[in-house]
Amino acid sequence: MTQIAPCHRIGGGNPSNLKLKAAEARLKPPGISILVGGTAQQAAADFRRVFGPHSTLGKKASVVGTAAIDSIRDAGFDVIEDPTSNFPNHGRLIHPTEGAAGFTDENLERLSQAFSDQGGL
Repeated sequence: MTQIAPCHRIGGGNPSNLKLKAAEARLKPPGISILVGGTAQQAAADFRRVFGPHSTLGKKASVVGTAAIDSIRDAGFDVIEDPTSNFPNHGRLIHPTEGAAGFTDENLERLSQAFSDQGGL
């Protein structure tokens, strides 16, 4: 993965949207979904295409947080490839040393600073 590649988090990069959900905490390694590459607009359009514009996830795609992989790493996290049938550019944002325990409020606050949100998508 190119280090400067943009990563997109549907719903934005605020700390509450970066928290692990129970199912995400059980993944190996634990982490949250992101899309790698392209633009925030493309990420939002891809989510609406797959999940439908009126679904919960389709509506959540009106805001997308974007960060460079280097900035994510500088905040103590990392990005791994995790392609799916619907999203070949799907990745997982992980804490490389502490796993689920690394998703603390303090760490997420620092991570959120790497993201810039774009709304109205």
